Amino acid sequence: MVKEFWINFFSSESFIPHGHCYLWQNNLVWLHILSDSLIALSYYSIPITLFYFVSKRRDLPFNWIFLLFAGFIIACGTTHIMEVWTLWHPVYWVSGSLKAVTAMISVITAIELFPLVPQALALPSPAQLEQVNLALQGQIAEKLKAEEKLRTYQNHLEELVAARTNELTQANEKLQKEIAERKCTEIALRQSEEQFRQLTENIDEIYWLTSPNATQVLYVSPAYDRIAGHSREILYQHPDAWFELIHPDDRPQVSTVVRERVRNETGLNAQYRIVRPDGEIRWVKTKEYPIRDEFGKIFRIAGVAEDITKHKEIEAERERLLVQEKAARAQAEEANQIKDQFLAVLSHELRSPLNPILGWSKILLTRKLEPEKTIEALTIIERNARLQAQLIEDLLDISRILQGKLSLNIQSLYLESIIYNALETIRLAAEVKSIDLIFTIDNSQLKRLDRQSENPIPNPEFNVTGDSTRLQQIIWNILSNAIKFTPVGGRVEVRLEKINNYAQITVEDTGKGISSEFLPHVFEYFRQADSTTTRKFGGLGLGLAIVKQLLELHGGTITVESPGEGQGSTFTLQLPLLEVHGGKKMQENWNEIEPNLRNLEGIKILVVDDDNDSRDFIVFVLEQEGAVVTPVTSAFEALEVLTKLKPDIMVSDIGMPEMDGYALMRQVKASKLIPKAIALTAYAGEYDQQQALDAGFLLHISKPAEPEELIAIVTQLLKSDREF
Repeated sequence: MVKEFWINFFSSESFIPHGHCYLWQNNLVWLHILSDSLIALSYYSIPITLFYFVSKRRDLPFNWIFLLFAGFIIACGTTHIMEVWTLWHPVYWVSGSLKAVTAMISVITAIELFPLVPQALALPSPAQLEQVNLALQGQIAEKLKAEEKLRTYQNHLEELVAARTNELTQANEKLQKEIAERKCTEIALRQSEEQFRQLTENIDEIYWLTSPNATQVLYVSPAYDRIAGHSREILYQHPDAWFELIHPDDRPQVSTVVRERVRNETGLNAQYRIVRPDGEIRWVKTKEYPIRDEFGKIFRIAGVAEDITKHKEIEAERERLLVQEKAARAQAEEANQIKDQFLAVLSHELRSPLNPILGWSKILLTRKLEPEKTIEALTIIERNARLQAQLIEDLLDISRILQGKLSLNIQSLYLESIIYNALETIRLAAEVKSIDLIFTIDNSQLKRLDRQSENPIPNPEFNVTGDSTRLQQIIWNILSNAIKFTPVGGRVEVRLEKINNYAQITVEDTGKGISSEFLPHVFEYFRQADSTTTRKFGGLGLGLAIVKQLLELHGGTITVESPGEGQGSTFTLQLPLLEVHGGKKMQENWNEIEPNLRNLEGIKILVVDDDNDSRDFIVFVLEQEGAVVTPVTSAFEALEVLTKLKPDIMVSDIGMPEMDGYALMRQVKASKLIPKAIALTAYAGEYDQQQALDAGFLLHISKPAEPEELIAIVTQLLKSDREF
């Protein structure tokens, strides 16, 4: 039904177009078209104007009526549009419905308009509005004048307020600044007081404040208790308590300084001692200075006291060290002078034997001498060579002793026999000078030694432990000095005594004697009573120093006495005795090298030495005893020979170019090319000896070697079962 209604509502089939009523006369049709169109256009434009007006005049009291008029006019314009449309399309139901809507809006508009007429009539006329407007303009002008005047007053007021506000702001800023400054000052004052408190509470020095005349103590730091030895509270009650601590010897000086300060109104600086209640004496350094007010008047005295006891002790120690340093410098200068003298003497003592050695050697090579003169020349050469060898041995001994590398071959010995052997060594020198040489044992056996003297039977009471070679060296050195410094026809006596558990050897001579100035320096290195170029006796001044060191190594001592120059001297040696149990006799060891062991016939010996003279000498000595000697000049040549030749023993030097004797021995030992080897070298130190043994050598012999010693050692080594 609804669908059918709408179909019929918009249907034009049952009606004829409206143009038929105008008989489709073109002029009449277009007249209706144009008129209806213009009316509709006008009707549509009027509401637009009304809408614009209402939108701009929202203040109108009944602006809605204009909107109602706009709706009415739009509806009327729409009916005229439908008039044009029905000319061709007879949708009269639609056209009628639009007219009905238009009629309804028109009626509503008419109904709403009537009540508005009285209100519209009540609106003022333009003239009235003009009068009101003029009055209003006058009021506005008056108001503007009043406002202008008010603004002027307001501006002036604002200027006054701004000026006052600026004054108040400045005053407030100044006040705030003063408050801030006062706070900063208070904070700084508190910090300063706290820092002052911490400083004075923690510093090691005493700080104090007193009244100008020092009759009242205002403050004393805690360091007072530690330095003065009693509580600072005493000082608050008795200001003179500090002065009472001052050492009595220093009080006059301190009083004088204090009076000067009071009189001149200046500070003071003083050092003095205080005596603490516990009796301890301390040094203090005091400084005082006046504190003045704004008028320059003294109102406080501030002071600082520092404990300088350690400084004084350091100063005293420095003075002591300075004295020691001066003494050490003097000793060093003296030692340097002694060294220079020793070097000069050493040069003289080493060169002096060379002169006869070289001189007589040249003569023997260039001239033919008589047999007696030849023997004399050879004797001189031998004697001077031995002298030079002894000088070198002394230097080596000193080097070993200073380095702590001197080793001893300790064994049980009869001291009486050691002395007798030493006496035999210097006996001929004593006979040449017609010196009486006497040996006394326990003040009972008085014996003058001559060529017919025999080795006495040793006394077991004088059994000691030690190195026989070094002990004989000690006694020989003392005896040789006694013979050297004793004039012709003099007397040298040797006494052997038992003193408690010590064997005491006394060597007394009637010789040159020792001055009291030189006596304390007898056993010092490089010291000689006469080191001038005009001296009568030679030597390096090492012998007695070596003797003292060797004796101390044996646990013994040595002293010397002399009444003075020309009155002889007495040397006293002591050695600890070895206890003898059950009367057992010790086996005697008179000669370490057995005599007549010279059977080297057919023994094959390899000699390695890069020095031609030394090598030729060794070869000659060994060949004289029947040995078959193969000489080589280097370690490499020795290794080459050893692969072909199987010698019984090798005698090798140590210091050689390219490969030394140590390296050679290590290779020989590793390859087992030879069973036995001897190191014959000028490296004569204890360290060198140990290094040679470590390398594999069975024995170490220092150059120069005596022919008899070399032959005996080689023979004994061949007879022994020692191998490396």
